[in-house]
Amino acid sequence: MEGLERWLGEIRKRWPDAKCITHGEFGLLWRQQFKDNENIDYKFVQRGTGFPGSEPDKCIRWFMNKNFRLAMLENVGKENSEKVIDFTRYDLPTRELLDPKPGEHVRNWSLMNRLNQKGLRPIDKPVAFSELSAEERAFIQKNCPELRRDSAK
Repeated sequence: MEGLERWLGEIRKRWPDAKCITHGEFGLLWRQQFKDNENIDYKFVQRGTGFPGSEPDKCIRWFMNKNFRLAMLENVGKENSEKVIDFTRYDLPTRELLDPKPGEHVRNWSLMNRLNQKGLRPIDKPVAFSELSAEERAFIQKNCPELRRDSAK
């Protein structure tokens, strides 16, 4: 709780008019702005892996659009260290997870196919961008042309 209080206090100092809304309110506002996923295309860099600045030598570049989610983790200052830790294509067929047993429902469901940052499956091992298949790299680069320069990493 102390960390949360500190974090919220810093937000209030920097943005005194900030409002704290529920996830539901945020979802409604988001859907008003984005009626569908057709134009969603956002990219951001996350430095560190948590609050307050844990693992500051880590940097994750996120790319999200209507076709896929991609995350690449780098050890800052360490050349050629960037690895793909999450790549989920939204154009592939999906299915709901089956409940393990009658009456024991699965409530923690995530869409994952190629590579997932949670590392729950044996295939979820970070790989260099160049280790993705040529078809996967082309699919990514069609949506994010700036990643063409990364294909050698």
